[in-house]
Amino acid sequence: PPAPPGVDYGANPTVFGEILRGDLPSRPYAETDDVYCFRDVKPRAPLHALVIPKRHVPTVRQLVPSDLSLVEEMVDVALDVVAREVGPDAVEGNDYVLCFHVPPFNSVGHLHLHALAPASEMGHAFRYGKYRTGTRWCAGAEEVTERLKGGGSAMPPRWRVF
Repeated sequence: PPAPPGVDYGANPTVFGEILRGDLPSRPYAETDDVYCFRDVKPRAPLHALVIPKRHVPTVRQLVPSDLSLVEEMVDVALDVVAREVGPDAVEGNDYVLCFHVPPFNSVGHLHLHALAPASEMGHAFRYGKYRTGTRWCAGAEEVTERLKGGGSAMPPRWRVF
């Protein structure tokens, strides 16, 4: 995908930087000027997409209120992909998960939003474990967006495990 003005894919040392540069293949679902959405290589639901900013943002912890429009665009792209690939009923019935893994539980040092659907078809360990939002390891897109709208950081200073 073409880089937006001021973004240097060469400066991104992550596997997602390699994908953005075209050095690694990906199976794209959608793209805008600022985000790229593609299939996860290890899908944990019938649809498992990753939405990444083209600008290198290391993790959800680095998001600040000025990043709100970027996060909202990531969510919009994810929901559009869920509606197109799974069906509008998945979106209308909230049968999806949109989440960010929180360091040190993230696997790539480049912000990525997981879009999984239908959530009702996910394995129990993934739905209620690895991708369970509101936990120390997994933040829901809605909670991140609300924190940024409120002028705070994307993540609370301390999260309890349960």
